[in-house]
This record gives sequence, C-alpha cells and structure tokens, in this order.
Amino acid sequence: MEWVPAPTPINENRRAQATEKTGIIGTDQVYLFDIYLEIAKDISGYEGGSFSLYDSNDQCSISSIGLEKEPHQKNNKSDSICSYVLLEKNPLIVFDLKKHDIFKYHPAVTSGMCHSYCGFPVRNKDGYALGTFCMLNFSKVKEMSSEKIELIEKLVSRLALQIDTQTEQKELTSQKISKSIDVFLDSNSAFNITDYKTFIDICSGLTLTKENAINLVKNGLCEIKNETVFLSSTGNELQEKMNIFTKVHNQIKVEGSEANTLIDSALNKLGEL
Repeated sequence: MEWVPAPTPINENRRAQATEKTGIIGTDQVYLFDIYLEIAKDISGYEGGSFSLYDSNDQCSISSIGLEKEPHQKNNKSDSICSYVLLEKNPLIVFDLKKHDIFKYHPAVTSGMCHSYCGFPVRNKDGYALGTFCMLNFSKVKEMSSEKIELIEKLVSRLALQIDTQTEQKELTSQKISKSIDVFLDSNSAFNITDYKTFIDICSGLTLTKENAINLVKNGLCEIKNETVFLSSTGNELQEKMNIFTKVHNQIKVEGSEANTLIDSALNKLGEL
C-alpha cells in the first residue's frame, strides 16, 4: 500500500479565496502566532507543533515549534497528513499513527519520525477551514486527555478569531483608504495618485523636500518655511475631510511596509485612475 493524499474539499475554491483574503501568507507575522504553539506544547506535553494555512496548491507554514521548518515554507498539500484535517469539523486525533488505516503509510510514519498526531482545523467565522493547527510527538506514542484536547481546541478558536479580526480590520482600512482617495482627487483635478501618497507622507509627519511636494505647494495644500514642507490651512481642512488619516497614519508608522502594501492594494482595486 502507498500513501493516499486527502481528497479536495468540496468548497475548495471558496476556501482558498477565504485564505488568500487574510493576507497572512508570505508576510512576517510569525511573532503573532508563536505564542499559541508554545501554550499548546505546554498543555499537551507533545514535542512539536505547526500552524499552517492552505492556499489553492500548498501547505504554507506560518509558525512551528520543535520542527525544522522555516516561516513561509511551502509544501504540496498532497504530501501532508494535515490536509485531512481540512475536511474535519472536529479535531483529528490519532495517538498511534501506525495503527491508522491511512496515516500508517505516510513517509513520516513509516520512517519512524512521527508517532502521535493531534490536528485541529482553523476555521473562520464563515466556516471555511483556512488551515490547521497540529501537535506532534516524535519519540514515542503519547496520548492526551480529553480535557487537554478541549483546552487546545479553545486555544485554536481564539487563534481563528484573531485571524477574523485582522482580516476585518484590513478590509475596513482598505475601504477607508479608497474613500480618502476619492475625496483627495475630487478636491482638485490637478492632483494624481503620486500627490496623494505625498500628502499621506506629510500628514504622517515625514520630512520631505519641496521638490517632492511641488504640486501640493503650487495648489495650496502645503507651504514651505525654512526649507520644511508643512500643511497649509487648506491642507488641514482637506485632511479633516478625508477623516481617516490620523488613525491610518498611526498604523503606517507602526506597520511600515505592510501599510504601504495595503495602500497599493487599495489603489489597485480602484483600477486606473
């Protein structure tokens, strides 16, 4: 007998779209999720664990403990035991992998690398399995009490809630940025997207040269004093109309390149302006 990969979920297209929507794959957010694995490892007494998200083709490692996995490492979904967890509503608990009708043929089991497995589906608020949270024991078969399994299940529900919250905040911020672009461009036909980004930088308190802001100065949104570019009264009024900028700019300062990516994403959604 050979290893038989998990069948494709019947809602695979929508499931993969929901995963992409989170924006987590390929970003440096390991620090946000390591703590969940550390807690689960302490609860279970297992030697390792992994949190992965699944796009349309791959198992994408987000965070791991006790495993030789790099963040963002991708593996074909068909090679993973965890792919079976995507099909489950409840945890998939296999204390002795060698006794499982399917899993006993997996290379990690036949080689003796892994003996026990507890996999938990990470489902969003709409019920789509975005990924898996699994605990592994390598050296020997190790059982886990139902109380411990329930605790980890609650922990995984908290992780899923965090992902839902991040996704909603990202969408909301993107919508606010899109609206602010409309307000900015409608204020003067002479302005373009480059002017919009420059205006954001000035509102964020970044130091710009007058050459960078020449169009904003020319059209009355900025003034120059002692070689420093700052908002004019008209610029301040426009900033208030755009409304979101104080909050969004604070996010930009904290999140750096991720916020810039968010802005670029919002611009792309608007199409050619």
